[in-house]
Amino acid sequence: MAEKATSASIADSSKPNAGRIYDFLLGGNHNFEVDRLAAQQLLQVAPFLPKLVRVIRWFLGEAVHRLTDAGFTQFIDFASGLPTIDHINHIAPPGTKVIYSDIDPVTVAYGQQIIKDDPNVRYVVCDAQKPETLLESPVVSRFFGNNKPVAIGYNGICYFVSDEAIHHALGVLHAWAPAGSRLFLCDFDAAVPAPAIDTILKLYEQMGQPGYRRTRAVLEQLIRPWKVAAPGVMLLEDWISVKKEVAEDTTSAFGGVLNGVILEK
Repeated sequence: MAEKATSASIADSSKPNAGRIYDFLLGGNHNFEVDRLAAQQLLQVAPFLPKLVRVIRWFLGEAVHRLTDAGFTQFIDFASGLPTIDHINHIAPPGTKVIYSDIDPVTVAYGQQIIKDDPNVRYVVCDAQKPETLLESPVVSRFFGNNKPVAIGYNGICYFVSDEAIHHALGVLHAWAPAGSRLFLCDFDAAVPAPAIDTILKLYEQMGQPGYRRTRAVLEQLIRPWKVAAPGVMLLEDWISVKKEVAEDTTSAFGGVLNGVILEK
C-alpha cells in the first residue's frame, strides 16, 4: 500500500472540505461544523442538492450491483470523496477489492481513517484527470495481482473536468484496462437549460474549481474508444427506476438532465 497521506487539516475544523460537505449532503456524520455551514450556503442557492447527490450515489450503487452481478470483483474509483454512505465497499459483496482515489490529500487521509484496516480496500492520492499516476504505481499491481477485468468508477466528476482532460483520462484508462473491463460515469447534458446547475458551477468556480457542461453528443465523442454497453446512455432516474419518484422530483427541481452510462472495452 502507498504511504498514507498526512495533513494537519484532517482534524482542523476551521476549513471546509469538499469530501466532508458531500458526506453531509448525503446524510453522513463524517463532517465538521465548518462543512455544514458551507453546505448551508450551497443549499440557499440549491435546496435540491441533497436529493441530487443522493441520485448520483444511487446510480453508483446500481452500476456496482450490475457489475458485481456480472462477476466483477475488482474496482478502481476516481474522485471518490469519503468512503461513506453506500459507497462501493458498502454495496459490493464481501471480498470485493476496491481502490479509492482522490486529488485532495485531506480527503484521502480521512478516508484511510474511515476504512481502517479493511484488507480489501485501499485509498490513495490521484488526480482523476491523470489516472496514469495511479495505474503506474505499484498499488494496483500489488493489490489486484492479475490481469482480470476491472470495473472503473469515474462517477460524479465529469462536470469538473474539461473535454480535453476527459478524453485523455478515459483514453489512458482504456489503454490500461484488461479486455472485458467496464467503466461507469454520469454527466449533465448541456443541451437542456439548467440555470440552477449553472449557478452552482459558478460558485464552485469562485472557489477555484471550474465547472463544465457538455452535450450528450460531445460526451459520446469523448468516451471513445470505450464502447457503450447495454442498456446505453440513460437518464439517472431511468437507471434507478425503483426510486423514480424521488429522482423525477429532483430533476424537476434543478431543471437539468443527468445521464449515466456503463462503458465496456
